[in-house]
Amino acid sequence: MILGCALLVSAVGCGRPFDVKTATRPAVANYDSKATLDSVSVEAQAVTDENYLYDNFDANLILAGVMPVRVRLTNVSTDSVAAKDARFELEAQGQHYKAVEPKKALKRLMSYYEISAYSKAGYRKSLEAIASHALDLETPIDAGQSRQGLVFFLLPVAASQTALTLLVDNLDEKQHSRPPTALKLN
Repeated sequence: MILGCALLVSAVGCGRPFDVKTATRPAVANYDSKATLDSVSVEAQAVTDENYLYDNFDANLILAGVMPVRVRLTNVSTDSVAAKDARFELEAQGQHYKAVEPKKALKRLMSYYEISAYSKAGYRKSLEAIASHALDLETPIDAGQSRQGLVFFLLPVAASQTALTLLVDNLDEKQHSRPPTALKLN
């Protein structure tokens, strides 16, 4: 009996916290909102399809308090654009929620699903897979090119069921002196 329990714990502990599918190509998106800044066009859509989330992340992100927003950035200028200073916030019910790294989104999922037994290698694989879905802001966007991915926000479930507005700031060097661009998501 004790040996059986020990084997079960070691088998569970050796796996990944979540069987997240690595992003191979972006899903077709129906962007709810669009805005164009001086050099970058921004399109955004809150990802609320729970079947899609479960199929790709092995979890219901929204119930866990993680709101993914799909964002596509298109460089409409003739020069490359560095987006590494871009900031994203989600406004819901008068509250502002800053974007979080995939690592914080994974930690929220693990907390919600009360996952405490996993291997370090399994955790790294889950984190790498979640990060593969995230919007890459580190690599400059060449002229005429587009990039899309998810931006993650931690917010209460009740807030995710209300009107959401994505605020985008510091996307290009000219935006530093302007207020954030607002995109209504639903």
